[in-house]
Amino acid sequence: MTKLQVMGITSLLSLFVSSCTHVPRGSKEQVAGIVQERIGKEVVWNQSGYEDPCITNYIQDLTFQPITVESAIQIAVLNNPKIQATIEEIGIAQADLVEAGLFTNPAFSIEVRYPYLKKLNTNIEYLITATFLDIFMIPLRTRLATAELEQVKRRVANEILDLAFDVRKTFYELLAEQQKLKYTKSIVELTSIQGEIVSRQNRVGNVNSLDFQQVQSRFLEAKLEISQEQSEIIRLKEKLNRLLGLSEDICLILPENIPQEIDYQGFDICALESIAIEERLDLQEARFEVIRIRRMLGLKDWWTYTNLNTGVTGERDPDGLNLVGFGVSGEIPIFNFGQAARMRIFAQLRQAQDRYVALEIQILSEVREFHKLLMSDLGMINDYRVGILPLQNKVISSSEELYNVMGLGVDRLLENKRQELEANRNYLEILKDYWVARVHLDKALGGYLFRLLNQDGCIEGAAE
Repeated sequence: MTKLQVMGITSLLSLFVSSCTHVPRGSKEQVAGIVQERIGKEVVWNQSGYEDPCITNYIQDLTFQPITVESAIQIAVLNNPKIQATIEEIGIAQADLVEAGLFTNPAFSIEVRYPYLKKLNTNIEYLITATFLDIFMIPLRTRLATAELEQVKRRVANEILDLAFDVRKTFYELLAEQQKLKYTKSIVELTSIQGEIVSRQNRVGNVNSLDFQQVQSRFLEAKLEISQEQSEIIRLKEKLNRLLGLSEDICLILPENIPQEIDYQGFDICALESIAIEERLDLQEARFEVIRIRRMLGLKDWWTYTNLNTGVTGERDPDGLNLVGFGVSGEIPIFNFGQAARMRIFAQLRQAQDRYVALEIQILSEVREFHKLLMSDLGMINDYRVGILPLQNKVISSSEELYNVMGLGVDRLLENKRQELEANRNYLEILKDYWVARVHLDKALGGYLFRLLNQDGCIEGAAE
């Protein structure tokens, strides 16, 4: 074997040996950092397959204490198994990135031919080849897998945020329904008393049958409202348990009242739209989808269809002479040179670009929608706080004063009290709508509004 041949074989083997890729670090930490910056919650990736006793004890401590909306979100992020299943997508994408940086295994073939004469040696031919194109394909595959990994990280973080927003929304709805149920029960009690009074008056002829029937109808409708609200509470409690990843029917200690303080007084709509476009993770994921498809084009050039292999070939002929040399094999891309694949990728690229634009339009519309709903809810809340509820209190005070001097009947007093309770229940419904819209606005922005406003900088978006 000549010196040149030995150098060629050594170089080829060195190329195969050097094709090792390390598992990238920091993907889990980046996702955890995104979630921490946007909603202030800790994310843990459990790769052991066993429950972490520290996390289990921490969750148990939280569930046996009075639950706040923030502690409920933290329980869900740590305990919901769907989150762990989603986070595992990062591990899959990391494995794809490692595989993209590996050379194809060399192929080996050998042929043995036995001579018909004993004095002749056995004829042996062998061939060791490897894909020559890996030298050029590995950088292209690595860039593609890197874009896919970045896309997966945004998708995983976005699903965690969606869970947090769903928990927050369900929590506020449950508090409002439980508080409304108290008012509904009081209304039923008042209506029952009023019905008993009207029934006695009807028996002595002081009230006609129509008034008595109307009171009975209001009583039955109020009782039906109790059943409806109790059913809604059951649904919301079970939904909250599912979101928190609780397999048992745990009686959570919830606050008695929905928050009364208002934390949103309006912001410039253009500033809100700019925050959403910069921070929405699903939009960042869509950007990386466009980048990923663009990077696929390099893998579909005509030369990638040659399947060019090169390697070492050798033979020992029947006379005992050993021959060693280079071997090359491949395909001639005459019929299929990637024309259909490139057509498909260009169509997918246009599709991804259109989806990105459509998502951008949707995001801007969501920001405007929930901003306007919040401003509308704020106006109604202010009307209740400044006008309707104080006026109802005055009506009750005046009714009690007149009742004490026999200027007002008991049925009229009870009716005014019922109207006051209904006004408070309607106010709770408006307050619930405000908090639900508040959650939707945060979701439309891609994180808690005030956390995003307090950040010194924005998370880097995708760039080609």
